[in-house]
Amino acid sequence: MEIGFLGRQNSFALEMLRRLKSTHSRDEFVAWQPGEKAPSTKVEVIIAFGRVDSNEIEAQTKLGLLQMASAGYEGVDVDAATKAGVWVGSAPTTKTGNGESVAEIAVLLMLASSRRLNDELTFTHGSAQRRPETWEANKALFGKIACIVGLGGIGDLLVERLKGFGMILTGVDDHPEHAPNGVRAYGHDELKVAAAEADYLVLAIPGTKENENMIDATVLAGMKKNAVLVNVGRGTLVDESALLAAVKSDHLFGAGLDVVKDEPVSEGNPLLMEPRIFVTPHIAGSTDLMLEGTVKYLGEVLVGYRDGLRSEGIVNEPREPRVPLRVS
Repeated sequence: MEIGFLGRQNSFALEMLRRLKSTHSRDEFVAWQPGEKAPSTKVEVIIAFGRVDSNEIEAQTKLGLLQMASAGYEGVDVDAATKAGVWVGSAPTTKTGNGESVAEIAVLLMLASSRRLNDELTFTHGSAQRRPETWEANKALFGKIACIVGLGGIGDLLVERLKGFGMILTGVDDHPEHAPNGVRAYGHDELKVAAAEADYLVLAIPGTKENENMIDATVLAGMKKNAVLVNVGRGTLVDESALLAAVKSDHLFGAGLDVVKDEPVSEGNPLLMEPRIFVTPHIAGSTDLMLEGTVKYLGEVLVGYRDGLRSEGIVNEPREPRVPLRVS
């Protein structure tokens, strides 16, 4: 079987490709990056990171499965794939170790923002070892209200971890009735109410057209003074100009972001110029746990596909699939 590997070929992706090749030696792998011409038009399965447009799909006449190496698939033209008879699969957060990894970095971002880690690192490594004359209190997590927007795989794992910090937990979700025990949940139509009560607002949902800029100037203005925003979902969720203004005006204490709208984050991004906004370069899932879990999951998908089985991560229903798949 010919398998395409499409996406930015950073060290993490290349290690994933190396491991897949070693465990699926009878398959042929070809790799290319967005913007490059595919080295073959006979690819049967594409394993992808990030964006996959209709041109990539239409160029592959033998393509039967477009399998993402991540849970997110908002960059995929699912309609074009469905029309072409191509299955689209995601890699569920709960199957790959991604959920645990992202939940951990959400905690890191909460702590980094609360303890003004940018300023502290500047103090540690700077030439002038002097504190400001006016004392500014850092924030402890204990006893604070954390509102998690998105009580899915990542949100539930984050709930478990924040309980250990002695936080009061609330959440926003399409199905608030399914919230974990001990979490006061709100529907998405109550986002502003939930955000106004929170000391920490943590975004752990996928980015869609419907929730683009859901955290806008109105939501930010309604948040508590000295609250913290954390985003481990997608950069499209936040109006970044409004966030920057809210921090600069001292309305928000700070923010922790693993995702921004323009990635990879550029050196001139104004978010990087504000020391109270702590930014990491979309590395939440880049862990040993997630690498091993994703390789294992993708391997199971490939074996199942070869046997005509449909994986649980399939997100579309082609009316006339090029390769019929049955539920195992």
